[in-house]
Amino acid sequence: MDRHRQKLLEAMIFFAESVKYPSKMMMYKLLAELDFRHFKATGLPVTNLQYEAWKRGPVPKELHKEISPQKDEIVLPNDFGEGLWVEKVDCDTHDGSKKTMFLFHPRRKPHLNVFSPRQQEILKQVADIYKTATPTEASKASHEPGTPWTITVQKCGDKEGAIIDFLDFLDKKSPVTRDEAREMIEEMRAFQRNYSA
Repeated sequence: MDRHRQKLLEAMIFFAESVKYPSKMMMYKLLAELDFRHFKATGLPVTNLQYEAWKRGPVPKELHKEISPQKDEIVLPNDFGEGLWVEKVDCDTHDGSKKTMFLFHPRRKPHLNVFSPRQQEILKQVADIYKTATPTEASKASHEPGTPWTITVQKCGDKEGAIIDFLDFLDKKSPVTRDEAREMIEEMRAFQRNYSA
């Protein structure tokens, strides 16, 4: 398992044990928040996921393809099965209709040593912010002005599936410039191309 994939799994395990509603939609919000906050501070994401602006918020498209329901059940990728399991829950919505939710549960404790001290701090901050939030509340938070989702929707219109450009999230308060972040991303991608199995 490569370094980013390991961090993705460990982040999901950490969030699954840390928040009240570890649904699939909530997991997307938590991962996006982790990546966006770390990128704003350092110029690099934690998980290396690419997010798209969908109607309900940022979605990591490739991960979504991997964990989307198959015959009404989520089948996790083989490398995730040792750390997570998924529970299918039917619940009532505010309008009285039924909705199926998939909740992630940890099989073990997360290995936080794969994260830097800064990444661990951001993981904990994100978990604390969303500890008791519902997926709907988290979705509303991702639509606040100035968030990567909002910036992308404003830039690309209501076209669902527009790629969220991390560079758009940097501002004058960010410790890294757009040029520095762009250079670091290019170096990271070159390293992955040259040394990935």
